[in-house]
This record gives sequence, structure tokens and C-alpha cells, in this order.
Amino acid sequence: MTRAVELNGAVAVITGGASGIGRATALALARVGADVVVADIHQQRLDETVAAIGEIGQRALAVRCDVTSDADVDGLARAVLSEFGTVDVVMNNAGVALLGPPERVPMADWQRLFDINVFGVVRGIRAFVPILLEQGHGWIVNTASIAGLYAHGYDNIPYIGAKHAVVGITEGLYLYLRPKGIGVSVLCPELVTTNIGETARMIGIDDPRWVNFPPHLLSPIHPDDAAERVVAAIQQERYLILTHPENRDWVVNHGRDVEGFLADYLPMLYDGRDVGGLPVTPS
Repeated sequence: MTRAVELNGAVAVITGGASGIGRATALALARVGADVVVADIHQQRLDETVAAIGEIGQRALAVRCDVTSDADVDGLARAVLSEFGTVDVVMNNAGVALLGPPERVPMADWQRLFDINVFGVVRGIRAFVPILLEQGHGWIVNTASIAGLYAHGYDNIPYIGAKHAVVGITEGLYLYLRPKGIGVSVLCPELVTTNIGETARMIGIDDPRWVNFPPHLLSPIHPDDAAERVVAAIQQERYLILTHPENRDWVVNHGRDVEGFLADYLPMLYDGRDVGGLPVTPS
């Protein structure tokens, strides 16, 4: 079965690692003694993150990597082995957001979203799992979302679908890899103060009131707080990582009675509003 990863002296690789939760996790891992390979498409942020890791006193490597490219992700794995000879933690973290009525979102945008958020994770699995299996140890963290545990709204259905896919893939990966000595976690953030809005797309939304803010939305946390939860989960060998522990009750209630959850949740979302032709009082 899985043996715990000793993070002091470990080698970690993080996609989307130059900003937001990825960058914060890179720094958090460095602070507990890990060397870090930071993969991203933003060269300036890559350089800044690597410099910050160096200031902590750990080795760091910047790799420009587009997770929609098989060649880039495979090249990332080769770069990690070439520089460090091993890898202990793999965090498939790169992702983007998309909002809009699903029937109005062009197929190209659905495909772009899934190519980054889902197949970016799959490419990371294909590139690094063989290495971890050969070693017989290591840890994988896939970044999903609270939206991957239940549909928390109606305005970002493509994103919800992609993150559900990541959760399902990761849960299956746990069942596959745990007996082989490799740990697996899924990170399901709620609101975190990241720069994901820079690349988010809003398509087919004529009325800004259409954008839904879930009624139970909690206060956003800093990426550093999310990163500390990731590090703790690896150290404690936990699968599910929530940035807001309060979400656990919603997840449990959803799992216990989906029909009842949806029946109660629907009127909470609309709260009597007439938004873009949507019903004022859901039936």
C-alpha cells in the first residue's frame, strides 16, 4: 500500500504553477524542503516563481508547458527526470473557466475548456504515472473544483462538466494507484483569490444578471491558505482536499439524496428572480 511522501527532499512538479493556487503550492512545498519544477505558459511569471523558490533556498526549474500539447507535457516529464532524476509529487493544476448558456457556447469553446481542464490532467497522468509506477511511490494531486462535486449553479455548465470529469478520473486513479504505492488527492476549491478571471470566457450572456452566485457562497481565501491544505493532505495521506471545510455538509447532503438536494437548491438559486427568460419560480 501507499507509503507517505517525505516532502523534505522531495521533487514536485506543478502545471499552472506560476500563478494562483499553483504558485502558492510551489512555494509552500519549497518551504517544507521540496525542490519544485514549475510548468506554465507565462514566462515572466515562471521566472518570478522560480526566483521566489530560490529565495526560500530550494532548487527550482521553470518549464514552459502548454497542457493542451502532448509534446509539451511529455517534454515536461523528460525535463524533470533530466534535472532531478526522480519525481515525488505531481500536481495537475492548470485550468480555465467558461460561463454561458450551454446551447450558445460554440463547440470550439467546449473543446478548448475540456482540452485544458480535463485532457491537461489526462496528459499529466500519461506522462508521469509510468514514472511513479516504476519508482513504486509518489503522490498525484489533480485540481478540480467544488463544481466537480455537485452542480453549484447554472451559468458555467461546461466548467461543471469538466470538473466532474476530473473528480471521476481522480477517484478511479486512487483505486488504481493506491495499492501500487502511489497516493492520489483531488483538490476541490471554492472561491480562492486567483487570477483565473484573466483567461475566463463569458459567451452568449446578454444580461449580466444571468450570472449566478450560489446562495451559500463562502468568503474567498488566499491561495496560500489553499496551498497549505494541499501540503497537509499529502502529509496526512488524504484524498479529498476542500479549501472551505464548510462545503463538506453540502457534498454529504448531495450524496445522500440527490433528488431532495436539487429540489431544495433550485429555488435558492433563483430566489424569485426573472433572469434572461428563466422562470421566476422554479417548479
